[in-house]
Amino acid sequence: MSVRLLCIRSDSSIPPGKPGAPVLVSVKGTSVSLEWTSPDATGSHKILGYCIMYGTEGSSTENYDRQPVDQPTTSHTFAGKLKPKTAYRFAVAAHNKTGQGEWSKWSESIRTHAGN
Repeated sequence: MSVRLLCIRSDSSIPPGKPGAPVLVSVKGTSVSLEWTSPDATGSHKILGYCIMYGTEGSSTENYDRQPVDQPTTSHTFAGKLKPKTAYRFAVAAHNKTGQGEWSKWSESIRTHAGN
């Protein structure tokens, strides 16, 4: 009689999966509103919030800023943080009790307008 072992991963520290890329909802002056879809997999715990990485088109991602979204909502408005007439790109990552998951794909280039 042969014995077969079944290996099951019991690691309870799995971060969330990758969210959908941020998409533009609206631009009013230098305010940009974005939406994204939540990850298909939440990991081993519920999603607590998101982190949005953003920066100007053509600059190194090492210089990009990060904006926390401390709730599990899948939208955010940047108001008072962006420069006028400037192209930005955005990516988002979900986080749970375990930590941060993978970054989404980058958004299309989004250009702010003049003024507030």
